[in-house]
Amino acid sequence: MEKRCYKESEFVPRIEKALNVKMKNFTCHVVDQSGMTGVMRRSGWNKDDTLGVVGFHVSKNIYVLNSAPWTTLHELIHQAGVNADRINRFLAEGLTEVLAAELKKGSDEHKATYPQERKWVKDTLLPKLNMSAIEFGKFICHSKEPHRDVAKLFIKKGITKKPLAQVVETLRPQVHDKPSLNKIGSCNGIVTRMPRYKRTQMAYVLAPLGAIIGVWVASQMCKTDVEKLGSIL
Repeated sequence: MEKRCYKESEFVPRIEKALNVKMKNFTCHVVDQSGMTGVMRRSGWNKDDTLGVVGFHVSKNIYVLNSAPWTTLHELIHQAGVNADRINRFLAEGLTEVLAAELKKGSDEHKATYPQERKWVKDTLLPKLNMSAIEFGKFICHSKEPHRDVAKLFIKKGITKKPLAQVVETLRPQVHDKPSLNKIGSCNGIVTRMPRYKRTQMAYVLAPLGAIIGVWVASQMCKTDVEKLGSIL
């Protein structure tokens, strides 16, 4: 029998009550590093991309690294409906982090990740909306097209004067079937990869610079996300 994720039986009803949702037909798996690597590679990621990943969410399956049980609450909130398959990744991760911080009942239940996303949602977005994280989370979870409904909400609340089409495009979710992940040390959880053939051809040239370039690319992507979202508020 597969081991359940940390406090899963406690977290699920807590999330269901807070967001007024019913969470069913999903499975939360506890995996070691080789298990995380295996499931991520089956989803199209390269082995190097799996390093530092503590939580992985794809379709109806959640994978939590056995050494990081504290990410379970974060991943279950994704499963409830606040995730990058439904709305802009930067917003989804930031709101998930704020929700996890509010729903936790002890330091063992959550450790903060995505600092820039969390700060933007908590200090900029929610005050402009005049909504709590729970209220906004409910709104997203109960929407059939969150990126479109949130865009309309932004305009209705008077926090943007941009055309609806532009706001909808900015809030659009990630490409379908590209799984979400919680990667320690990343800015927004997106792993940027060169196509495999380029990685092979340029491996010897880029290897000494890989770590530096990776950090720089992540920071630039973070700036892009902030600029995109900031431009519509």
